[in-house]
Amino acid sequence: MSQVADPESTRSRDRILDLLLRSEEALSVQSLARSLNISRNAAHQQVMALEREGLIERDAAIRTKGRPSQGFRLSAAGGATFPRQYALLARQMLEELSRNLGPAELPRAMERIGHSLADSLRANVDGDSDQRLEQIAGLMRGLGYESATIEGAEGTEIEAHNCVFHDLAVADPAICEVDLALLRSLSGKKVDHLRCMARGERSCRFAFRPPLQDE
Repeated sequence: MSQVADPESTRSRDRILDLLLRSEEALSVQSLARSLNISRNAAHQQVMALEREGLIERDAAIRTKGRPSQGFRLSAAGGATFPRQYALLARQMLEELSRNLGPAELPRAMERIGHSLADSLRANVDGDSDQRLEQIAGLMRGLGYESATIEGAEGTEIEAHNCVFHDLAVADPAICEVDLALLRSLSGKKVDHLRCMARGERSCRFAFRPPLQDE
């Protein structure tokens, strides 16, 4: 039987993260216990749990009148638990790019971004065609696409059930050029965008064909 989270414990956990977020210096278990008005043992248990989850990390020891106390600070993963308006910022950036580049140049800019992303991932892709597509699907999962290879009408395809640019792609289909350039660059093949979530379909699906000899 799964255990129901203790609301008070959850509040203490969230408050520890909030205190560390706002503090310019590392905080000790004792100082966290005082701030939360809980026992040192309760604070220690929360801190150890947060450290195991990678949300906080150890910093330099804090000097006190007695023995130095271990200091803790928020980790990068802990900072990522706080709300961030990436989608809103990305939408504003896309609109600014569109105004300055114009409709003809924007897709080419997105294509360059896709090629640049592919360059950063290329070392993780090798092998024959089917192995390569499996590896590419795995890399896309790491980026949040929820992707996998499937058997299509003419061979192996990649299907993604989450579009990391969905809201942006709905606003401007030029965003899809990032995905297409990424897949073309990593696979070395032509890519057909068979289905697209930005068009209201339930997934994005990509088929791969050999490039023409003169390409």
